[in-house]
Parts: sequence; structure tokens; C-alpha cells
Amino acid sequence: MPDVKYIDIKDLYLDLKNPRTIPQESEEKAIETMISIKPDRFNAVMESILDDGYLMTESIIVLDDGHYIVKEGNRRVAILKLIHGIYDKKDYAIPANLKDQIDGLTADWLANNRRIPCGIYTVAEINTIDRVVNLTHAKGEKASRDPWTSVAKARHNRDVKNGNELGLDLLEKYIKEGKNINQSQKERWSGDYPVTVLDETLRKVYDRMNYSSVGDLVAAYPKIENRLGLEAMLLDIGLERIGYQQIRDKYNDFAIDYGINPKEQSVKENDSSKPSGDMPRTGGEKPSEKGSPAPVSSENKNSDENRCELPKDGKDKNPRSPDFPTKPKSTQLGTPRYVKTTLKKFNPRGNRQKVVAIKVEMCQLNIEKTPMAFCFLLRSAFEISAKEYCKDNNISIEKTKKGIVQNKTLAELLREIVNHLTENGKNKGLEKEFHGALTEITKSEGILSVTSMNQLVHGTTFSIPSNDICIIFGK
Repeated sequence: MPDVKYIDIKDLYLDLKNPRTIPQESEEKAIETMISIKPDRFNAVMESILDDGYLMTESIIVLDDGHYIVKEGNRRVAILKLIHGIYDKKDYAIPANLKDQIDGLTADWLANNRRIPCGIYTVAEINTIDRVVNLTHAKGEKASRDPWTSVAKARHNRDVKNGNELGLDLLEKYIKEGKNINQSQKERWSGDYPVTVLDETLRKVYDRMNYSSVGDLVAAYPKIENRLGLEAMLLDIGLERIGYQQIRDKYNDFAIDYGINPKEQSVKENDSSKPSGDMPRTGGEKPSEKGSPAPVSSENKNSDENRCELPKDGKDKNPRSPDFPTKPKSTQLGTPRYVKTTLKKFNPRGNRQKVVAIKVEMCQLNIEKTPMAFCFLLRSAFEISAKEYCKDNNISIEKTKKGIVQNKTLAELLREIVNHLTENGKNKGLEKEFHGALTEITKSEGILSVTSMNQLVHGTTFSIPSNDICIIFGK
């Protein structure tokens, strides 16, 4: 059984090997990474502690190895260290209203929330700690804890249980060695990344990249032949451009776009004319009608032996199936030119002078050179447009929380606007049209979220690549 003590927050040490993220070099860096991985969750826990004080029924699990190392409750301890000024809150991407709330705390509040209950285990009881932490997080228990991400579960399985986690191994090497990943992505993906999608992806491509196993591919990275293609794939998985739907698609080979060609298959010469309507395609083309002749290759379609001659009456007795139109790739949508063209066609309804002025400025910006400025203007356009729509349609833009009147968030306004436009979901087609924009705005890691805007202002390393803006704008 643990020894329960009340310990001063300054005497508790954050676990720098917390499974939620890669090992950290300092507590300051650990706090910064916690915020980056799940800023909304961090801010919500901080707001709860500020509103209600620390719940003394919530014991911190501590390992006593000469220091009190926090094994369960790192986020709460980090928040209390910020609240008590052990680390300067100004150095972190915390919303301004929470910083103001910290500044307004009384001396009594601070004194009453300085020493917190801790269950202290010895080094000999490390297995007991692991079992408790595992039940709380790794199995998805909902005991008011934030469930571990797939990355945290994989890291715990590898580092504590000596399990084999090749996708995680590759992810950590990519975070360290990748050429197309920015600092914000490194921090966020070290603790929250679709590693299960990556695992399945690797199983589908390792042999096509001329490796005998996934382990061999991971061991060879980054010194591999198609490094750029693999890193582009890793980036798109992290940005959720690739998911299970794409990698399991039987008719569209996602890997070809990354320069990963299919394994060559031997085809018998006398079977070459057989229809292939039931076979999966290796590109974006749709399957042809069953039994239709195979298309003529671009290399010999003009040769005499393959030229189709029409009969004298001008009618083809054996017409070929028409070619399916090629669906434009998402990269065509996700370009600065597409963004500019779309904006120029946008004409706000009514007398919306400020929205028009913002639109004009956005069109004048070079997205590749000023991505952050573009994001601020785009967010502003959403905010103002939403409020004007609410005014036109008698939708309140304010709410009351604990007796205090507050402005609704943009996400809240957009949900009410979508409900109004779709008659509370009756118009399913229109609801589907709004789904993408609403989802992007409400995602904590979305480029237009409050969290991203806040980090653009306060974060010392946070930035948004221009290509991410263009791609998401296109979608």
C-alpha cells in the first residue's frame, strides 16, 4: 500500500519519461509539449482547478527514488506549478482569460492549493505503479482521466512491457530526422499521432520498397532510397490526409502518389487479353465494365496494328468503353492560385464592408510568404461573418456561464448557424456541405482554432506551413 502524504508542489518532479511523449530534457520543455499535444484538454483542466480548487480526493501517484517523481498526474502538477509561479505562465501558450484568472487568485486560495495529496510508492513497488497507471490510461478507462493516445499506449507497451512497436519506432526517428516536419508538428506528434494507421500502412508498403520486413525498413530509415516519398506519407498521416479509408481502398493505390510502385507481377502471355474487371487498380482510375477490352497503352496506341478502323458505314460494331474522367488530385485544389481564385469569386451578401475589406487584403497577401497573416485574416472573416448572420437571424451571440455573460465561441456560433440553415439537421445534403468547415474550426489542432490563433501569438516556435493552409482551404 502507498504511503499517503501531502507534498508541496515545488517538491514534486514531473516525469520526463512520461509515455504521453518522447523523453524530455527539462520540466519546462515537458510542460510546453503537454500543452502542444492537447492544448484544449490542458486548458480545460486548468480552468477546472482555477474554478473549483484542487480536488483533494485526487491523489497524485508518486515514485520515491530519492526524488518524488510523478507517475500519474503530471498535467495537474504542471498546471499547479504554473499557477503558483514556479514556472512563468507568460512563457506558455495559455489563453489570456486563464492568465488573468491566475493573477486574480487570493493568498488564501494559493495557500490552500499548495500542498496536495500523493500516494507514494517505493522503487520496489514499481510494478504496482505500472498496473495502476495502465488501468487508468492504457486500457481507455473513463475515470475522469484523459485516455492515452495510441502513441502513449504504444510507448508504454514498448518501454514497459518490452513489446514490439515498429510504427512508433519509425515515428520517433521521423520526428528527429524528418526534413518536412516543423517544430510544432514534432511536439504534437510526439504524443498524439495516428500510429495505428502508420502500422497498417507500413505493412502494405515495406515489400514494395524492397525490404523483407517492416523491421528492416524502420531500421534502414532515414538512409533509404525513397526517403522523400516515405516522409511525405508520414506527414500526410499526421495531418489526417491519409486514413484507413485510403489505405484500404481496393481501386485506388494510395502509395503510388508517394513514388512507391507496385510489386511487379508476372503475367502469362496467353492470358493478356483476359478481362480484368475484378482486379484492383493501381492508380486513380475506376474499374472498367466487366469483360471490356483492356485499354491500349500510351506507348503503342498509335501503331498500325493497334489502330481501330471504322467500317464503311461509319459505325463501330464493337465500341470501346468510354474513358472515365480523371478526378483532379487534392494537390490541384491545395495551391495558392486556387485559394486566390476562390476568394476573388467570393461576394459577401448584404452590406459587409469589413468582410469585403478583409477579403481584399487576403487577396493581396502572398500565402507562401505570409501564412500566419493569412490565417489571422481568414479567422477574422469567419468570426465577423458568423456574428452578422446571427444578428440577421435573431441568434444570440452571448451565453451566461455561472452568472457571467460571455460571448459564444466561434465553434458554438457555427453550430447554431448550421442548425438554423439545415432546419436542425433536416436538410442532410446542406448539413454535409458544412461538415468540413465546421469540423476544421472545432478541431483543437485546426489551423483556424482558438488554440492555433493563441499559439501563433504566444508560442515561441508554433507556425503554420503555407501548404497546409492551401490544402485545408481546398478541402
